[in-house]
Amino acid sequence: LLFKLDSKMSKVIDYSKFDDIDSDDCNSETEEQASAPLSNSNDKAVVKQGSHPNRYVFEYNGQQIYEWEQSLEEVTMYVNAPKGKKANDFRIIIETNRLRIGLKGFDRFFIDEPTFGKVDTSESSWYIDDSIIHIILIKVARGSVWETPLLGKADNTSGGKSAKGIVDPVTKEKMTQELMLERFAEENPGFDFRDAKFNGAAPDPREFMGGIKYT
Repeated sequence: LLFKLDSKMSKVIDYSKFDDIDSDDCNSETEEQASAPLSNSNDKAVVKQGSHPNRYVFEYNGQQIYEWEQSLEEVTMYVNAPKGKKANDFRIIIETNRLRIGLKGFDRFFIDEPTFGKVDTSESSWYIDDSIIHIILIKVARGSVWETPLLGKADNTSGGKSAKGIVDPVTKEKMTQELMLERFAEENPGFDFRDAKFNGAAPDPREFMGGIKYT
């Protein structure tokens, strides 16, 4: 993710970039992902396959905004940090229904959006490792399938939820199967479910067989 900074921040919906980044970074281009879009996207917002099999990349206007993955318990987001910035340079606020990411000293956030599901703020956290911001959002509804970490800006045609970043039905089914296999493995230690296949659609990993054994 490339962060371009001007004296004035651009609109948040256009994914404004952090300030004080050198001009070389501002002019370089993001390498295009080879995979096809995995989202019900408009011309600007696209979801693609990530750097690992179970990760997904959210792009906006051809620019990678974040990469993400999920487990039964949590959603993890990966955001490339600007050069030279340390953890104490950032303002990252994790709320029950919202995530904000920005730099201290600026009045606007790079990301300021509702989360797909409710977040357990007491257990969630973030850190920087190798110039990547890792944001761990702990699900309140453990076992639920998140179709995107963030909902973007709602509009009048979406019933209060933006379609930005939402994966397509095929990808959602893949995610559901992955979480269902994770649940099988957790509830049946000693069995290897890595090569297991579902005959038809996978059941809801949170509700299957009377519900998941934790909140």
